[in-house]
Amino acid sequence: MNNTTIGVILAGGKSLRMGRDKALLKFDGRPFVSHVATTVQEVFDRVILVANDPSAYGFLGLETIEDIYRECGPLGGIHSALVHAGSADIFVSACDTPFVTRDLFRYIVGFDSHASARIPSFKQQLHPLCGIYTQKCLPAIAERLESCQLRVVDFVESIHAAVIPISPDLPFYREDLFANFNTPEDHSRNKNDL
Repeated sequence: MNNTTIGVILAGGKSLRMGRDKALLKFDGRPFVSHVATTVQEVFDRVILVANDPSAYGFLGLETIEDIYRECGPLGGIHSALVHAGSADIFVSACDTPFVTRDLFRYIVGFDSHASARIPSFKQQLHPLCGIYTQKCLPAIAERLESCQLRVVDFVESIHAAVIPISPDLPFYREDLFANFNTPEDHSRNKNDL
């Protein structure tokens, strides 16, 4: 378990393309967010969930906070988690990526870098909702929120975050490691949803 970094689950999105709260949609008989919460709790001693409606997630038994900057998407959630974390760094995970693993998380945590953020790259694409953000990010994120520059990838690129390649030679690699579910069609392709 990692007791110096706080695990954070982002579950506060509007899920506009899905049409309902995708964190609560079933995958293999359990809500998406339950799968992610289990994995995050295997790696981090303290876990925080960021949500627009904390009451909807009481069944998880997690410490839950709301966004400080409302309606600002994942970047707003990262900001709220950093503020709430005090002096600690945070490891962010999206609520709709049920195939992430504790080995992936531990690999990112163990990646040696003094950058303000550590973000995995998978198939030439950054995945900023699965990585570490240090307290050094907080002023720059607040500035972006104030000016409505909300794209997390743009923020990550602006601070020259450490990029962590996730390649097929890693023992935990799988093709769907970062697969997420944004639309009803994505969800219906899962044969085990209930």
